[in-house]
Amino acid sequence: MIKLENLQKIYNKGKANEFEALKNINFSVDDGELVAIIGKSGAGKSTLLHILACIDSYESGEYYIDDMLVKSLSETKLAEIRNSKIGMVMQDFALVDDFSCIENVLLPLDFAKNKKSNKTDLAMNALKSVGMDSMAKKQVNKLSGGQKQRVAIARAVVNEPSIILADEPTGALDTKTSAEIMELFHELNKKGHTVIIVTHDLGIAKQCDRTIEISDGCIV
Repeated sequence: MIKLENLQKIYNKGKANEFEALKNINFSVDDGELVAIIGKSGAGKSTLLHILACIDSYESGEYYIDDMLVKSLSETKLAEIRNSKIGMVMQDFALVDDFSCIENVLLPLDFAKNKKSNKTDLAMNALKSVGMDSMAKKQVNKLSGGQKQRVAIARAVVNEPSIILADEPTGALDTKTSAEIMELFHELNKKGHTVIIVTHDLGIAKQCDRTIEISDGCIV
């Protein structure tokens, strides 16, 4: 379960260009939910997602993930959470272009604290789950946008995280491919993953169980 209480994020605190990006954010996401966070560009969606992903810090309030207070965790523990509990899917895919599909999917396993002997099998299973196992050895820079996003999703799920966070995952894709990627997220959700999708697309948001709207750093 994810829970945020009165969370505040300030950039450039104490400087002339100080900016309060998030103000008094309160919400929770139960295990197994499929939730959309919507808002216009600059609303604070990506900042919120980076905090949920334990990538960025926050000034005040509390963030709990599975009853752990994130603020109190060491950087080592945060890195462990990012690798094992959370899978990230980005709009620009964030893949290593000159790596093959399977090499990209293997990366989280290489960085995992608990090393696994069957890494290649796990990576192939993840690629198979998104329909990309036949292209495992193909270089990423030779793939279409939809194929790249499938590989990015495989990389996000290879460590079997409980939470999948997606930042505008269909933003760079055509309508048909977007529908296919959303179907993948639904399938992952049915398997028990908590899925949180940040989007400005109301059509994508309507396909989720619940919508959290953010505007000017506040929950509407």
